Amino acid sequence: MIKYFSLLVCLFLSAAAVYSQDKPLEPKINRVLSDTAFFNAEQIIEMNKPGLISIWYHTDNYYSYYSFTTIDTTLLNGSGFIFSEDGLIGTNYHVVDGIDSLLVKTSDGTFYDAELLIIDEKNDMAILRIRNANGTKFPTIKFANSDALKVGQEVFAIGSPLGYEYTISQGIIAGIRDNEKVSFNDPVTYVPIEKNFEKVIQITAAISPGNSGGALFNRRGEVIGITTYTYSGYGNLNFAIAINSFVYFMNSVDLANIDNNEEAKKKRQESLYFSNLRLAGNFKTEATYNWIYVKQKDTMKVLDTFVVKQDSIARMNFNKAETFYYKCMAIAPDSFEVYRDMMDLYVYCENFNKAENLYDTIKVRFQSDSLQSLLSSSLASAYTTSKEYKKALMFYEKMSAKDTSDIYLRYQIGNIYEKMDKNSKAIKEYKRILKKDPSYTQAYIQIGALYYNKYQDYRTAKEYFEKAYDNEMVLYGSTYYLDIPYYLGMIAVKERKKTDAMLYYMDLKSIYTYTSEDNKKKADLLKAIRD
Repeated sequence: MIKYFSLLVCLFLSAAAVYSQDKPLEPKINRVLSDTAFFNAEQIIEMNKPGLISIWYHTDNYYSYYSFTTIDTTLLNGSGFIFSEDGLIGTNYHVVDGIDSLLVKTSDGTFYDAELLIIDEKNDMAILRIRNANGTKFPTIKFANSDALKVGQEVFAIGSPLGYEYTISQGIIAGIRDNEKVSFNDPVTYVPIEKNFEKVIQITAAISPGNSGGALFNRRGEVIGITTYTYSGYGNLNFAIAINSFVYFMNSVDLANIDNNEEAKKKRQESLYFSNLRLAGNFKTEATYNWIYVKQKDTMKVLDTFVVKQDSIARMNFNKAETFYYKCMAIAPDSFEVYRDMMDLYVYCENFNKAENLYDTIKVRFQSDSLQSLLSSSLASAYTTSKEYKKALMFYEKMSAKDTSDIYLRYQIGNIYEKMDKNSKAIKEYKRILKKDPSYTQAYIQIGALYYNKYQDYRTAKEYFEKAYDNEMVLYGSTYYLDIPYYLGMIAVKERKKTDAMLYYMDLKSIYTYTSEDNKKKADLLKAIRD
């Protein structure tokens, strides 16, 4: 049974890197063997506070719902603990996911820059390193053996719930769960994300957003878990990752030589790229979903505070999406999917100047007709959905003027004229293409379909479909364009050439189809032949 929880992140998420370890290893660290002394809450926070930190990040793109403006600020995002004198920190993955300007604040109020070393996304764990320590020896916490825990034992959670740093709460272990399957709601898109934890500790100690990544202590003042999530919508069902899972993860990599580990570097870069891409996609979805309010605000005659607010949010998400796409480009400059998705963002949000500039960049970087065709197809789809045909034509005409050899741009222009029901102009564009490239099969098909459907000129339609068919047979020995045998078969039926119609039906039947529309064409031709 899947349970639904909320991650205990305090504010927005952004980008990170992943280095996961599936098989547990035996812990290599020396655990501190405690005596039988037990401590109270006052003593536990006093003795451990120096080894605990809060995690912050800086952003110049934070939307304030108080001022309804985007502000430059530093925000608290979660908690963590220092487990090595040279400044190694344990926390949750979701606390640092999406942050490229990590800051940690120690108990004496000092801020340090921090960097991400490794992450186990599967179990929501991360290890950071303080960068500007200048030889400082940091106080550390002590680990316990979480395999020895029992239900009913007293526990203490210390973290920064809702920004209240070094808050301590007291409770008991309410349960110990192995292989716990849960579903989180993504803080940006609210889409459920499923995770499986090897072992979690259910506690009654109160935790809230901002506690994520914080330490859970036993009565001896040792860390037994990392406070991670809470049951959504109900009271006091809180959970922590067992610390042994973190120890196994920590020992899976040689932390002392992590900077010389090329494989780890590569994995961090790859994961940083995919994390940035995911976040860019999330913000793009939010921006495009609410872009209607931007259009509404631009034409608004009477002030509507809700529309103004949604307009600001949409523009903020647009900027965030753009920022993360640029981060992806910095990591992988030749990744076409980033340019494609960014182009979709610009087109949908009607930022045509940026779209044109990006297209010029793509033309220079990617010398590939298939990639550019893919890009044009995504643009055409976006324009068709929004039905902004005139703007689409302006965009394509500008692009075509810059590169008169780009036939596919002319093909898209012909498609748009079809959508506008300007069929003679569409045919003119397709014929223009065929003068430059007589082997361009799609142009023959589009002209033939227009003569068949719009003008009922079956003779002319047949000429173009036969040329398309001949092209395909010469080039490939067969065709995967379903419309060619379909229309030729329907024309043969009209000409009462049943044998020809049956042959075209056999060609049509041999083409694999997966949409109901394509399958209907097969059924329609067979019915026409029978009738």
